[in-house]
Amino acid sequence: MQSLACIPYLGILASLQLIDPSVANIALVKASDALQMHGAVLALGASVSTLAQAASVLAMGFFGDRFGRRRVLAASLLLAVVGNLLSMLAGEAGLFLLGRALTGIALGSVLTSTFASVRFVTPTAGVSAALGLWNLLIVVGFISGSLLGGWMATIHWRLSFLLVPMICSASLLLLPALLPTIPGNRSLKPDLPGLGSIALAMVLFLFGINHAALGLRSPSFWLPASSGLLLFVLHIFLERRSRKPMFPPRLYLRGFFAAAVINGIGWNVAQAVVQLQTSNFWQLVQGYSTSAVAMAQLPFLICFGVAGIYAGRWMGPGRRTLVLMAGGSVALVLGLALFAIVQVQTPYWQLLPALMLAGLGLAFVAVPQSALFVQEAPKDCFGSVLAFRTTSGQLGFAFGLAASGTMISGFGFHDLHSRMQAAGLGLEHLPQVDEQIRLFLRNSPISLDGSASHQLLHLLREAYTQGLAGTMLAVAVLTGLLFAISLLLLIIGREQQLLHQEGS
Repeated sequence: MQSLACIPYLGILASLQLIDPSVANIALVKASDALQMHGAVLALGASVSTLAQAASVLAMGFFGDRFGRRRVLAASLLLAVVGNLLSMLAGEAGLFLLGRALTGIALGSVLTSTFASVRFVTPTAGVSAALGLWNLLIVVGFISGSLLGGWMATIHWRLSFLLVPMICSASLLLLPALLPTIPGNRSLKPDLPGLGSIALAMVLFLFGINHAALGLRSPSFWLPASSGLLLFVLHIFLERRSRKPMFPPRLYLRGFFAAAVINGIGWNVAQAVVQLQTSNFWQLVQGYSTSAVAMAQLPFLICFGVAGIYAGRWMGPGRRTLVLMAGGSVALVLGLALFAIVQVQTPYWQLLPALMLAGLGLAFVAVPQSALFVQEAPKDCFGSVLAFRTTSGQLGFAFGLAASGTMISGFGFHDLHSRMQAAGLGLEHLPQVDEQIRLFLRNSPISLDGSASHQLLHLLREAYTQGLAGTMLAVAVLTGLLFAISLLLLIIGREQQLLHQEGS
C-alpha cells in the first residue's frame, strides 16, 4: 500500500520543479516593478534559479547517495520553503535573488531525489510502469499548480510565492509515512574537482546561451558559452584521471547511457520549443490571455501524461525500448513538422494534431529514456548518474530556447526593414522596431506609440509567424537527427550487452 501511494507522491514532488519557474515568471512582471529590478538584474531574476540548480544538482545527487535519499529530500523541501519565503518577503532585489537561487538548488535536489527513489520503492520488473505513473503525476501537478499559482499571482505577486511552501510543508508531514528510509553510503567521498568543474561549466554555458538573443557574435554569448564547453572537456579529463570520480567515465562509452543522454538533449530541445513558442504565438500574435494559453496547451500535456502510462506498461526487455523510442521519435518529429502550417490567423483546432502528436511522441521517448538512466546507474553513484539526466536536460532545454529565438529572428525578421518600406513606413521607426523585436523574442509585453503602431504590429506578427513556421521545420530536422543518433547508440548498446553476456 505504501508503494502504491509513494509513486504519485514522488510525482507531485517532482512537478514542483516545473510549477515554481512557471509561477515565478508570472509573478516576476509585478515583482520587478515593486523591487526596482531592471536590465541585467531583471534578467538575472529570471535565470538565477536555473543557474543555481545547474551548479548544484550533481552535488545533490551525491549527497543523496552518501546521506540517504529521504534525509536529503526532507532537507531540500525545507530549503525550498525558506527560499520562497525569502523571495515573498523581500524588500529589495538582492534578497529576492537569494531566495530564487536557494529555491533552484532545493528543487533540483527534489527532482533528483524523487527520480532516484522510484527505483528503490518499486520491484525491478515494475520500474518502467512506475516511471510512466511518475511522469503522469508530474503533468497533473504542473497543470494544477501552475493554474493555481497563476491565479494567486493575479491577486498579488507575493501571494504566489506561498504556493510552493504550502506544498512542501504538506509533503514534509507525509514524507515519513509514504517514503521508506533509503540508507546512504557514508564511505563515499566527494569528487571535488569533478563536481566543481562541471558546476562551473554548466553555469558558464547556460549563462552564455541565455544571452544568445543578443547575437552569436556578442561576447556575452560566445565567451561564457565557449568557456563552458572547454570546462566540460577539462571535466572529462579530470574524471578519467580521478581515482574516485563522481561516476565512472566509462559510462560515456556505453551505448545505452550515451543513447539516453543524446535522447534527453533532443527531448528537451523539442519540449522547450513546443511549449515556449506555441505560448508566444498564441499570446503575442493571436492575443490569448495567460489563462487561455494554459488551457490551449492542455491537450499537449494530457497526451503526454496518458501516453506515459501506456509507455511504462509496454516497456520490457529487448527490443521494446527500441520500438517505443523509435515510434515516439517519429511521432514527435511529425508533430513538430505539422506546426509549419501556422499562419497569423490559423485557428486553434488546426494545430491540435501537431500538439497531440508532440505530446504522444515526448511520452513514448521520455519513459524508456528515464528507464535507461536507471538501468545504467551504478549502485555506488546512483544519485549522481540520475542527476546527470537533469544536467543534460538543462543543456537541451536552454539550447532549445536560445536556438528557437535565434531561428525565428533569422527566418522571420531578416527582411522586415524592406517590408516596412513596402508598407510605407519610414526609417524613423527602425529603432522602435528593433526594440520590439527583442521584446517579441523574449515573450515580453510590447507597446507601440504613434499612427503607424497598427501597421508595425501587423508586420511584427507576420514576421514572427513566418519565423515560427521555419523554426518548427528546422527543429524537426535537428530533433530527428539527435533521435536517429540515439537509436543507433541504442542498437550499439544492445550489441555491447550481447557481447558481455557471451563473454561471461
